[in-house]
Amino acid sequence: MNVYKPVFHFTADKGWINDPNGPIQVNGEYHVFYQHNPYGDEWGTIHWGHAKSKDLAHWERLPLALYPSQERGEEHCFSGCTVLADGSPVIFYTSIGPGERNARTGAQQWIAFGSEDLMRWVKPGINPVLTPQIHGDAVIEEWRDPYVWEMDGAWYMVCGGTHSGKGCAVLYRSPDLLTWEFLGIVADGPEKVWECPNLFQLGNKWVLTYSPDDEDNRVRYKVGSLTNQFRFVEEASGILDCGGREGFYAATTCLDEAGRRLLFSWMPDSARGSSKAISGWSGAFTVPRVLSLDEASGRLLIRPVPELRTLRGEHGSLQPGWIEGSVELPVQGKALELSVELDLKDAGGSFGMAVLGSPDGQEETLLLIDLANGTFVLDRSRSSLDPDVHKHALAADLPSNIGERLKLNVYVDHSTVEVFIQDEIALSARVYPTRPDSVHVRAFAGQGKVFAHAFDGRTMNPCGLGKSLREK
Repeated sequence: MNVYKPVFHFTADKGWINDPNGPIQVNGEYHVFYQHNPYGDEWGTIHWGHAKSKDLAHWERLPLALYPSQERGEEHCFSGCTVLADGSPVIFYTSIGPGERNARTGAQQWIAFGSEDLMRWVKPGINPVLTPQIHGDAVIEEWRDPYVWEMDGAWYMVCGGTHSGKGCAVLYRSPDLLTWEFLGIVADGPEKVWECPNLFQLGNKWVLTYSPDDEDNRVRYKVGSLTNQFRFVEEASGILDCGGREGFYAATTCLDEAGRRLLFSWMPDSARGSSKAISGWSGAFTVPRVLSLDEASGRLLIRPVPELRTLRGEHGSLQPGWIEGSVELPVQGKALELSVELDLKDAGGSFGMAVLGSPDGQEETLLLIDLANGTFVLDRSRSSLDPDVHKHALAADLPSNIGERLKLNVYVDHSTVEVFIQDEIALSARVYPTRPDSVHVRAFAGQGKVFAHAFDGRTMNPCGLGKSLREK
């Protein structure tokens, strides 16, 4: 069923998608690849799907980019990246097969060369480019997800994995993308496995992002420096998005032609639980985001790309004033952008919004700001009448230096909710309202009141996805 399918977020026409792969801008067009099973709505037979956009808001689905080369012992084309080498596009990805080629101990890193328009890809006979033997005596398991960049006349690659029971990011260097040397473990941590690591510079700092495949699977970041021995020295750390596998995982980045560091991530359908109401497709991308660095705190700032404004439709707002009790926003829908700015000087109690609400309140998703405890909670206890979907709450700490004004931006898209607080805290989740009339938005104050300088809502138009194409 497509009743839950987002309309302004990227999704596949059908089948399963997970990690976005290899985002890159070439000749003014953004290309994003992604993990894809075109044959079913569950994980399996992983290909690379492909889409492009001129503005990060309107997307066109393209033919599949990579197929598993079964004749060469390959079952899956796992995650990776795309780079331009002397103007020519190159994909690096993790190749997985049966038996000794398994994901835990036998992964290999492969290369594919692309045509100028990124529509045709060839895997050369030199593959694999890297095998586990490159590590010598070091044992790196669950080795995957290469991320490659050029620096000081050489190419560098970071991969994720696990070493001695710790999740880790592992570093390599090459003069030509074909011959590589192992530089060591650049960083590690207590999580079981690190997936999808990215290592890049923002200003004069290095940033490491990774997705921990562990009980706490919220995507994390570290800000710091690199030693001459290529060891990461942490100065600040945080969570890219507090949704974890309930709404945000496997993040990756690229630098666009304007010099922006763009973030793409997967919105899993883990939250559908055992529900049978969703079939034929699974997974979506978050809205693209821009990362920047707050030099004062050393923390990352996370903002939706401004290009999303081109999707705006109808507008409705409340006049500035005190919010007491409950008041409904004069904009309705299942695809919305909401923004609110609160004055905290004389605020008391808690403030919240309800989205995707039915007229009788039987079904609604609550966004709760508890100023006394400094927390934000996404309450899904009444988000769906379907008994089989996940309904537990998700939470995030409010910024410690919150000041006298609090700004929220919220994107709602049928089964997705993304919340941005003060451009610093993000929380994304999947919800599955069953009722067609669950389209209402309201603001409320509990046991107190709060002054809203602005409360705006806009409907969002579809992102223009065309019918997907397949080639082989």
